[in-house]
This record gives sequence, C-alpha cells and structure tokens, in this order.
Amino acid sequence: MIKKALSFILVVCALISIISIDTKADIGPKATADITIVGVDEPYYFDLLIYKNYDVEPIPDTEAQDIIEWEYYDDTYPLDALNGYQDSQGYASRTLYSGPPGSTSRVEGMSDTYRAGYFSAPKVFKIVIVIDDDIIITSKIIDRKLFTSTMTYDLTGVDLSFSQENVGVVSETIPYGHFSLTLIIRVIITIAAELLVLYMFRYRQKSSFYRTGLTNLVTQTTLTLFMTLAFYFWGSFFGLLGVLIFGEMIVFIAEIVLYRYILTEQSKSRAMLYGFVANLVTLILTVFTLGFI
Repeated sequence: MIKKALSFILVVCALISIISIDTKADIGPKATADITIVGVDEPYYFDLLIYKNYDVEPIPDTEAQDIIEWEYYDDTYPLDALNGYQDSQGYASRTLYSGPPGSTSRVEGMSDTYRAGYFSAPKVFKIVIVIDDDIIITSKIIDRKLFTSTMTYDLTGVDLSFSQENVGVVSETIPYGHFSLTLIIRVIITIAAELLVLYMFRYRQKSSFYRTGLTNLVTQTTLTLFMTLAFYFWGSFFGLLGVLIFGEMIVFIAEIVLYRYILTEQSKSRAMLYGFVANLVTLILTVFTLGFI
C-alpha cells in the first residue's frame, strides 16, 4: 500500500513539473527590480552601481558604446561621468562593468520608473543619478529582498546642485498583508477539504476531526508558508513549484504514516488510504490555485 502510494506521488509530481515548465534554452524567470525616482525635477540619467573588489579602469569608447546599445534604455549614456567612475565604497556602473548581461530599461508609460533585469537584477547594489554629466548622486547600499521587486528612490529635499554619495531614501514594497491573507485562506481551504474527505470516509468521532485538523494546521501552514516565501523571495513561480513538489512529497509521506497511528476510529489501512486520498485532493486543489498566491 505505502509503496504504491509513494510511486503514485512521484509520478504525479513528475507530471506537474513537466507540464509546468515552458521548455526554452533560457529557462526560468529572472529577478527584476522596478525602481521609481521621486523628487528629481530636472533631466537625469539613471543607472545601478555594483560592488567591484578592484579598481575599475575606463573602457574604450567603442567598446562602451556596444555595451550601451544592448543593455541601456537610452541612446545616450553619461560616459564622461560613469566610465571609470567608482565611489568611495567600491561601487561602479552595472551597465559598464557587470560582466553578464544586465539590462536597464524604462518601464513603459512610466517615465521615472526603471527596470533592472536580464540577466538578473543584482541582490546588492546602489542607485546612481547623473545630472548634467558632472553631478553624481548615489543612494546607500541596497539589499534587494523580493525576487520581483518594486522600489522607490526618494530624493525629495536633497540638494542636487553638487555630487553626493549615500543620500536619499530607498524603500522596497513588500506585500506582507497580501501574502499573509493568501496564506490564511489557502490553509483554511486545505483543512476544510481534508475534513470533508475525512467525513466521506465515514469518520464521525470528534477526536478524529480534531487530530486531522491539528495535523493539517501544522503541515499545511508550514508548506504554504514556504511556498509563499519561495514565490516572493526565492524564485517566483519556479521557486514555488520546487517547494510544492518536494514539500508535498514530505507531507504525503508524513501524513499517511501519522494517520495510521492517530486515526483509531477505523482500521489502520483505512486511515492510511484516507491520508493518501486527502492529500491527493489537496495537491490537485493547490495546483489549480497556484495563480492566487
């Protein structure tokens, strides 16, 4: 019984992973950061700075222009200001010195919002604003938290008439309320589904429902929490899918074995069969509601 159940679980998980992956040479989502500039009322250039553990050297103009053509949002780039520039903490232009492709684009329809993306938005970086090719304004060091991040760089009240480092306020929008609500709703729905299946298996004692509900409260809250963290912080949909596959395998096995001992109202084999069916139902339910995280 257990071996058959485990074999079935592995097949289901494998099918989920196969049908959920869009097969491309460049597979998987890329981390992005959408950054909105606030408090700058004059023309400026936007870029990110990344840490380099060596002194950067100016790049020949021809080579620099080739980099800018593919990776920068504008036809012009403040080469005079940022080519060879490195601040006092060792940060230099991501566009010019990133190594792997690191594109910067303007978000469509939002003139002061910029997207740092492909290959991937850096985890640790600074924002740089260049005004009139000679005034350089940089933010403090930023540690990006979300995989798909939305930030605001507020320079309201900062004197922009001369170059400065580590000024302004950077804030990252983290939707704690949204993912807390989706976590609670998903756990409630999952517990309700498993208790309904328990009733269909002709369990009637309050102790059976109490033990099953408590077990699911622990397992499903833990699984859903890690799924949510994976989606928002670790890897978007692919992180979510990975946690779902391996998490459900663990929950399947744990609950089938556990129900054998705690559901004493009927036979042990019936309790284990219930654990298998109930978890299969909630797995299917989870797959069809992934878009609501």
